[in-house]
Amino acid sequence: MAKSVNMSGIDLNLLVAFDALMEHKNVTRAARAVNLSQPAMSNALARLRDLFQDELLVRSPAGMRPTPRALEAHEAVQNVLAAIDGVFDTANRFDPAKDARTFHVAMAEDPSLFLLPTLTRRIAAAAPRIELDIVSTSILPGVELVQAGEVEACVAMTPKNLAKELRFAPVFRERLVAVVRKDHPIVRNAKASGRQAGENENKIALKDFLAFPHVTLRPSNNAPRRVDDALAKIGKERKIAVIVPHFMVLLYLLPGTDMIACVAEKLARRVAPELGLVLLEMPVRVPAYDVCLVWHRRFDQDRGHMWLRDTIVSEGRELSKE
Repeated sequence: MAKSVNMSGIDLNLLVAFDALMEHKNVTRAARAVNLSQPAMSNALARLRDLFQDELLVRSPAGMRPTPRALEAHEAVQNVLAAIDGVFDTANRFDPAKDARTFHVAMAEDPSLFLLPTLTRRIAAAAPRIELDIVSTSILPGVELVQAGEVEACVAMTPKNLAKELRFAPVFRERLVAVVRKDHPIVRNAKASGRQAGENENKIALKDFLAFPHVTLRPSNNAPRRVDDALAKIGKERKIAVIVPHFMVLLYLLPGTDMIACVAEKLARRVAPELGLVLLEMPVRVPAYDVCLVWHRRFDQDRGHMWLRDTIVSEGRELSKE
């Protein structure tokens, strides 16, 4: 006969802890995600093991791994938590015009420079008591910061193999272009060769693209190398003269030099006229990409978070029309 469970002895906070432990498979990260100390989460795990009469999470070379019993119970626990959220949903109201709240959002430099000037004005007008805390992604990618519970959302490239606990929505589409000073020899060459061939006069010839030095952006060690990967596919390699971590530094290095930079088009179009720079089409195909808003599913029904997501996505779409 199955052993009955005394429901009066169950602390529902244990189910929240169990869900966090199953999501993160790490006591420290799980504790951070639900605002507990590490000792408190360790204590919760011990109580859960006693409640389930199972180890639930066991150590392995790859980290903590859930037992079959834990995997079986996790879906049921998630359903219970979702049902409880629904019971109290009427209390989960959010009025942007009146409510005070701080949102922690991770953004890389180029989407920050593209979105924030107008996004902050929009938020200030509609929600004067809302504070945005923008977190850098130079050390950890935004998606990892979301998973670790360090931020509530991030604006990043379209995630690949996104973890099942994460959600995303496209904010705007972006592509790379080449940027040089307006009197760069490559500009004259592009126009001349384009006219002769009856093609795009703003497209750089591959030989010119490879002949001149490049300044490139590396905001973090694991940042994608899209241009270099595209060149490698055709057996070519460009000359890298300078590597910088910041988008704006990169553009300010171009005036008065023969260097080429390959950067996000939307922001480059805003900055180029001020610095006497021009945008050119690259000679290799580098696929366009979506910049997305990513968040943890625990915020799916959070009214304030829903408002922030709608605001960011809407602003990205409006800016893309310009």
